Amino acid sequence: MMFSLTQNRVYTEKPFFFPTYELFDRFYNEYFKSHPSLKKLNYFEVGLCGKFLRYLTWDIDIRLMGSPKESDYDIIADFFRDVINTGLNKYRIKVDIHCLSTPSSIKEFNSGFNSGSKYLYITKYVDHLKQYVNYNQSYYRTTDYTKSKCSKVSDNLWMVNDCINLQEYVNEKKYKEGVPNMVEINKYKDLI
Repeated sequence: MMFSLTQNRVYTEKPFFFPTYELFDRFYNEYFKSHPSLKKLNYFEVGLCGKFLRYLTWDIDIRLMGSPKESDYDIIADFFRDVINTGLNKYRIKVDIHCLSTPSSIKEFNSGFNSGSKYLYITKYVDHLKQYVNYNQSYYRTTDYTKSKCSKVSDNLWMVNDCINLQEYVNEKKYKEGVPNMVEINKYKDLI
């Protein structure tokens, strides 16, 4: 079996596992919570969202919530690269990490995604525009932000403006009871 994943400055040939509580617990306690960049980026709330610990999923969604300072763009991009790379190559888990400036807090995220509105406007900062997975000689583009309005803000960071049709999003993600609430990352144990 041939496998590879390519995402801007991250590459791996190690297939990743479905994330489990045990794998995430090790990743969080051994590596993530003491990452030196978190001290510099301490003005962000760090949230855990998506299906992890609620439904079967193939990745872990981590979000920095708030507006990034321009002087921190490179720190943020390097932090994202390091988290994704370490997740894949050391812990064998796929971490989807980016920054959300709209909605800008965990509380706003939870009320926005479950507001019953037709649309939700999102501004996010990402360290890649496209991600490719090669599996048994077949290529799959698993992420493509180029369909959204995006602008490069530093060497390895892009700002993406998106408008989500909430009903389509809920259906596409197969959420039966709406979008799961985001929690502070250090409260992940409360989800089990």
